[in-house]
Amino acid sequence: MGSREIELGTSYNVEIISSITRLGANWSPNKLCSSHGCKSREIKLSGALAAAGLIAVHASKHLPDHQWEKYAVVTLLDCRSILEPPLSSNNLGFYHSAIMNTHDINGGNTLWELAKRCYNAFANAKNSNKHFTDMSDLNFLMCKAIENPGLTPSSSMRTAFISVFEDPVIDDSSEVHQELGVEDYEGCASVHGVGPSIAIFDTIRDGALNCACVYPSPLHSREQMQDLMDRMKRILVDGCDDVESES
Repeated sequence: MGSREIELGTSYNVEIISSITRLGANWSPNKLCSSHGCKSREIKLSGALAAAGLIAVHASKHLPDHQWEKYAVVTLLDCRSILEPPLSSNNLGFYHSAIMNTHDINGGNTLWELAKRCYNAFANAKNSNKHFTDMSDLNFLMCKAIENPGLTPSSSMRTAFISVFEDPVIDDSSEVHQELGVEDYEGCASVHGVGPSIAIFDTIRDGALNCACVYPSPLHSREQMQDLMDRMKRILVDGCDDVESES
């Protein structure tokens, strides 16, 4: 597990740090994405990552299994290909839009059942063009949260529990980095102000899944986030084992 810190500035006289931890590095996503995993359920990896996060956070609170909690998931999608005219991935700039869905979770949820629910909720909203029609509403709510932190839970300015990307970044450039002497790196972005408690930046790097998890500090401690990441990894690994037993 690796970790880094990036200072972003100050807010309400409290120094805000965007900290990074990793959801385990260099393990293959093949089982998760195989014909017995995501493909057979007609979902994407983002659904499994979101579901693992939701199950992990419920378990971390040591709540009774029957107790329900509501969490919001934000899924970011790259709109380049659906613009008119469409843009290629080589066009620089931020062309992502967001879809927010809420889910009721209890201790009885399983990874694949919840992953399908998370992804289907996102896909249905996307098919209804919510990433465009709700854009102004989301921006309005974000601005109101910045102006009135008390509207968010514990005045934390957290508008969702977790954010994921619809599709992972595919990176097969390790040979180039080795030639340049780069041993390790992470690619992510962090904004000052409102946002999720955890932002997942997933990359399939040379066939291995690498996830950077960005969170606000001191709102959340590194120990708290590391425990959550460890739980997520165990849930995903167990999900891989379930897939293997089905094959």
